[in-house]
Amino acid sequence: MEYDFTLILPAEIVEQILKLLIAKDLAIFQGVCRRWREFGNANNLWLHFCMKLGWLKYGVNNNILKEESLYPSRTNVSGNSPVFDLRVAKDTRLSPLCTWKHIFLRLGHLKTNWRKGRYTVGPIMRAHMDKVNAFDCLGNTLISGSEDKALRIWDLTTCECRRKVGGHSDGITAVKIVGNQVITGCGDGVIRIIDISTGKLVLTFIGHGGSVDHIQVVGNLVVSGGTDRSIRVWSLVLKELIFIMRMHTDEIECLSVYGKHAVSGSWDKTLVLWDLDTGRCVHHLEGHTEVVSCVQFDSDKIVSGGADGVVNIWSCSSGELVHSLEGHTEEVYCVVYNDEVIASGSADSTIILWSIDGQYLHTLREHMGVVRCLHINNERLVSGGDQSLVVVWDFRTGTKMSTLHRHPTKLHLMWVGDTKLITASPEKTGTLTVLSFW
Repeated sequence: MEYDFTLILPAEIVEQILKLLIAKDLAIFQGVCRRWREFGNANNLWLHFCMKLGWLKYGVNNNILKEESLYPSRTNVSGNSPVFDLRVAKDTRLSPLCTWKHIFLRLGHLKTNWRKGRYTVGPIMRAHMDKVNAFDCLGNTLISGSEDKALRIWDLTTCECRRKVGGHSDGITAVKIVGNQVITGCGDGVIRIIDISTGKLVLTFIGHGGSVDHIQVVGNLVVSGGTDRSIRVWSLVLKELIFIMRMHTDEIECLSVYGKHAVSGSWDKTLVLWDLDTGRCVHHLEGHTEVVSCVQFDSDKIVSGGADGVVNIWSCSSGELVHSLEGHTEEVYCVVYNDEVIASGSADSTIILWSIDGQYLHTLREHMGVVRCLHINNERLVSGGDQSLVVVWDFRTGTKMSTLHRHPTKLHLMWVGDTKLITASPEKTGTLTVLSFW
């Protein structure tokens, strides 16, 4: 090599030049010689690439490198393990791989696992005697509530039940983990707060006149809704009821929170945007002709789906119906969106992708039966439906990335994290299944 620019230029200039490369080219640059490898093995460079892909949170808020592979010895659908294997010679003279490059490589491998359907299936979790109505997950702790009146706390590293918690006098209908506590809604109208480590009851909120089917948490506030047609706001600090919010004339079917607001959808075919600071109705939204089954919102818009097969987009500020999206031929069961697209799943077995401003983009066909669950992030769209089917989609192109064929049970609930996917079966003997992509 006649001229080595890393010997001529200041290190700061070399770093700026290397930031102009794409990650693949930087890896090739590192393979030229030991000196260039060391220049490329810099946290600042790989932090730059992670930031461009929106991966900063994985190394700042939670170090994803500490995540453990689940069930590595179990078989997987493709015959290729999803486990990342970084092989470094013990006698190498090279410096250890910098943290942000390690994160970049691991996340790139994880992204490929989702795209190619590389995963392992944990042992099916069987303990409930009836259908699982609700569950939540935090780290390697899963908590499920069932029609059998039992709350079960599971260890996802072993898929074993650590503790069964009694005390509910009816079926458990809602589960929400908050720190070291779990909040449950129940058919008996009582909200219970339970210490996860001991299983002991910490606090109860009594006031609903029917089943508490929906629970959301905003800061120190618990927002609940159910069959008594009311939305109630409770303070975890004051340990008391703050507001009773009434507007609906029929049961609450869906509830979502964002910032200091909540939106409820009801069998009365309407939605209500609530101010959680005052307990007052901001907008009463009328536009659906059947039950409002799902909703998601932010400070700008409210997106709702109903049994009328329509997806509506409303203005948060004015309450005006901005777009009414028609394309499904049966009930809409789920809606999700990110900064790029809106996705709606229906009983007509399809998923429709819409632009944020309401333009039709794609119809996704793979499911047989109702599309019951959707999850979206900046990488992928995941759908779950009847016939035990879970599908991973590229929402930008409207194409299928992978079908998770080895999902062993039917599903009616789905939770999707960065490294794993969990489903609950609607069958009488309630079961839960974990798929690990890490």
